[in-house]
Amino acid sequence: MITEGAASKKQELSPAELQELMLEYKRTGEIGLRNQLVLHYSYIAQMVAAQTYTLSSNYAQVEDIVNEGILAIIDCIEKYDPEKGASFKAYAYKRVQGAVIDFVRKQDWFPRRVRVNAKNIMEAHDQLRGELFREPTDQEIADRLGISLETYQKNSSEAANSLIFSFEGVLENMLSSDNQTDLFSSQSSSPEGELAKKELLDVLRDAIQSLSERERLVVTLYYYEHMKLSSIAKIMGISDQRVSQISSRAILKLRAIMEQYMKGE
Repeated sequence: MITEGAASKKQELSPAELQELMLEYKRTGEIGLRNQLVLHYSYIAQMVAAQTYTLSSNYAQVEDIVNEGILAIIDCIEKYDPEKGASFKAYAYKRVQGAVIDFVRKQDWFPRRVRVNAKNIMEAHDQLRGELFREPTDQEIADRLGISLETYQKNSSEAANSLIFSFEGVLENMLSSDNQTDLFSSQSSSPEGELAKKELLDVLRDAIQSLSERERLVVTLYYYEHMKLSSIAKIMGISDQRVSQISSRAILKLRAIMEQYMKGE
């Protein structure tokens, strides 16, 4: 992991110096220059790892996640074209996030029981949403699964982290589609790319607004403030299990809306 002292060095470089460093590396290919860039932008890997670790702390080592992020930053530096004028930070953050999520999925850190429960919950939710033309209640999902409400809520709480990865996978699929590459960064410089970017962000914003007040708060604190679910529970004055249930319900709603958008429905 990058040390605190090393992390502080990145602040010594101004945006102009970083741009010059990137251009010089692209011109010479000198590894020392690349390493300076990696050191500066290592905070991106640490930031993504810190958030991801809250989802997989029972199964993963944070050092492994950071290392995967660093590898993604190196790849970003190699592929980045400074002549396009795009923000490297925005480009790298999205790529690192995608690489880390993919890494965690491949490690299969979630117990099989949790993954099966998450899959069953998603399928029951999607089926009922299609049949009822509205969001199903917890009791309706429990009835569809043939389990008690108490058991459903317990399973939902345990599956919260797996559901979050599933939702982020949906977003990653959107970003990797042929016509929406780099949607969240300034890489989408064409009029079509900018229009697609605005449309997707509008859909996501409307989807978040459709959530209940508590669901919006959990999503905002998790994604924008990068807080752990356990920390969010303390702020809201509720149990860890309850905040996980709220998170699961919010993610199920957002995932359904974004998938519906992707299908053009």
